[in-house]
Amino acid sequence: MNATNDLSPSRATPGWPIIGHEGAVRTLARAIESGQVHHAYLLAGPAGIGRTTLAFVFAQALLCEGAAEQRPCGTCRSCQRIARRVHPDVTRIGLDTGAEEAKQVSIDQVRELRASLSLRPLEGAWRVAIVDDAERLSREAADALLKTLEEPPPYAVLVLVAEDAQALPETIRSRCQTIVLQPLPISVVARALEVRGAAPELANRLARETRGRIALAFRLVSDEAARVQREKRVAEVIAAMTEPLAAIGFARRLAEQYRRGRRAEVLSSLQLALELWRDALWLAADPSAPIVHEDARTTLERFARRCGIAGACAGLSATLQALADLEANVQARLALDAAMVTWAEVSRCA
Repeated sequence: MNATNDLSPSRATPGWPIIGHEGAVRTLARAIESGQVHHAYLLAGPAGIGRTTLAFVFAQALLCEGAAEQRPCGTCRSCQRIARRVHPDVTRIGLDTGAEEAKQVSIDQVRELRASLSLRPLEGAWRVAIVDDAERLSREAADALLKTLEEPPPYAVLVLVAEDAQALPETIRSRCQTIVLQPLPISVVARALEVRGAAPELANRLARETRGRIALAFRLVSDEAARVQREKRVAEVIAAMTEPLAAIGFARRLAEQYRRGRRAEVLSSLQLALELWRDALWLAADPSAPIVHEDARTTLERFARRCGIAGACAGLSATLQALADLEANVQARLALDAAMVTWAEVSRCA
């Protein structure tokens, strides 16, 4: 199937409680209105931009009991149960966030999903299966899911959610209608946060720091503890960038997290490091440049003056290489130690 990339701003589809992603919403709404719902969709895009939220709203639109022109109404029994994640015709699988060692979506999870799809809908016209973290399907799980995609029941709709569509096997991608989602404009996210009661300064800061990932911004604005934890992570990364001994400890902590299966946390920390090295590079080139982490501007500006453009480029390149090495299944300790050696060299020269 051809990818749907028409995400240009337009009037939102009435009834769909989605901020932004207008092109994606139009595509899904038109499929329902025309009666031409595809048996499988792939929602691809960075984590934290509302992919899973859109998947559940799509399920609401499919199973809504309201008038056709009002779906999803958000108030009927079906919409309410889907919102609470308790509708019997909607099943979700993904990485088990409660299990520290979970690295992949398992074959057992897919088998349970296939078993639920083999049953006719209990209440609505459809059975909806949402597969979060689809790029993390084990090989056996991907093969099992492919069998369902090849011969889906007529009442089944599968919605796969992934960061990178290309990370899925071609055999799976080719059987899905791919819809690519992008981060929203910072101004749109900031306005949405203000509507939720956030002070303008906090709204602008979170919108900027989350880089338009609206679902992540919503989580942070409603969870002060999460914001404090994020600030601690920023401070930890800056310490590793600027102090050689801190860099060594940082590498060891990340390697241990990776060993224990907390791969997403490690990648998130490295992505945060990319942002901070990029901020340092911008400041090395222009002290008045706008940066993502404005709260850390003073510290980053002081460091940027010392390390210069060459040092900031070296730190940024080493972090990118660590991410590439981990993606290529290089031993985590080696990949992280190599990056931290460069970080330490930059901080010593600074």
